[in-house]
Amino acid sequence: MPSTRAVTISLLTGLLHATGLLVVALDLGYTVGPSAYSVPGMAWRYGGLVVVAAVPAWLAIRCRIVTPLLAMALTTGYVLGMELTPPGPTFRDVATLERLPEPTGITVVEDGLFIVRYMVNASVWTVGFLFLGVVEYAVRSTRDWLPAVPTPWSWLPIPASRRRAAAVATGGGVLHTVVMTWFAVRLGVTVSGGSAWLLYGASVVGMWLLAAVPLYLLVRHRLVAPATGLTAFVLRDVRAEFSASVDDPHALYFGGWFLFLGVLLVAAGVEYGLRRAEVVRRVSSGPWQ
Repeated sequence: MPSTRAVTISLLTGLLHATGLLVVALDLGYTVGPSAYSVPGMAWRYGGLVVVAAVPAWLAIRCRIVTPLLAMALTTGYVLGMELTPPGPTFRDVATLERLPEPTGITVVEDGLFIVRYMVNASVWTVGFLFLGVVEYAVRSTRDWLPAVPTPWSWLPIPASRRRAAAVATGGGVLHTVVMTWFAVRLGVTVSGGSAWLLYGASVVGMWLLAAVPLYLLVRHRLVAPATGLTAFVLRDVRAEFSASVDDPHALYFGGWFLFLGVLLVAAGVEYGLRRAEVVRRVSSGPWQ
């Protein structure tokens, strides 16, 4: 399909996705209309709902990469299902929960806000879906038992050269760093003792490493497990924000990034070891034996 047509259909898909969710949110009584936000806030939230669907749609239409679109459809279906099935959102004044004699004017929502949380965190979901698409592209480009991508990316052969792999890893690392640092700021992730600057300084570097290392191993050495694990971490992290909790999973992800990087490196070592063992087995069972 021509590139312009693919972009047009993808944007239309994103617009339909955003419109449908906003109509449901307004019908449920959420304050998500244009009057509720400033112009930048409205562009960020509404645009996020468009982009989070448009990117997977473009990958499916243009490149026949389907897992991001499937993941997006399942996520949107989950959000709508949780909003439209009983008990549904319940709006309460804080006074009813705290057993105060007078209303406070502060409203909390129980069993709801799934669409609102999906909308405000759409950038994180988009990064997760994009990484999922890169993993599928790499797998389908290197595994003979899977159908090849009909329109391979000329700028990303698999395996890539060191320079190209470093460029992809750097770009993916920067994207991951910007979005996940914004996510931490939005959630108010901090540390006691007044050392927030130290936390954010170390974690910004960590966010880059956490994405750059698996992406480099994927496109340069065809190690799938680390990038797959990274994608799962991102999607699980933002998925946890659907339910309000005292514990904040992103605080662990952002502040304890070295733990997640260690897991990804172990996964890379295991995959590399299994691959080497398979090569040795094939050599040992050759026709000359």
